Amino acid sequence: MNQIAAIADRIKELRTFNEFSEGDLAAQIGISEREYAEYESGNKDIPIGVIYKIAAVLQIEPAVIITGQYPGETSVSVFYDGAGTVVQRYPGYRYMSLADGFKNKQMKPMIVTIEPNDNTELFVHGGQEFNYVLEGKVRVVLGDKEYYLREGDGVYFDPTIPHAQYAMSEKARFLTVINE
Repeated sequence: MNQIAAIADRIKELRTFNEFSEGDLAAQIGISEREYAEYESGNKDIPIGVIYKIAAVLQIEPAVIITGQYPGETSVSVFYDGAGTVVQRYPGYRYMSLADGFKNKQMKPMIVTIEPNDNTELFVHGGQEFNYVLEGKVRVVLGDKEYYLREGDGVYFDPTIPHAQYAMSEKARFLTVINE
């Protein structure tokens, strides 16, 4: 089973367990029932921001939806040798979650690897976001503004503003920390 279908199945299972109809959950996360049904059927890839919203409504960690595993640590979560949980969400984007084992986390640290691709849709989610470029050059689109970052540069912003990150001419990697 591919990752999109596995995530869709987990969402359906969690929704029905929590006794939400498709329409109820769609309304809670602010999308149409038709769009929600496309996500849950696996016919349309689910944006990470939508996964976070679903997790918040269902009062679970987003990692449960993404990986199917429940975090259990409440005081520390350690990963070694770059072995975080890898999630391929969008063409050209690869996320490695760095704290999936920590329960009730307030921040979501991830290493994001992006390939050159100008077709990425803009994301919107709650909270605050910080990006720190580890490798390559990144163009950050934030509403109607653009920022060009190199290794060692960073940006802290309000992610309720439509945004996306793009690799410039070569693969790029950045640390993102999201607090929702």
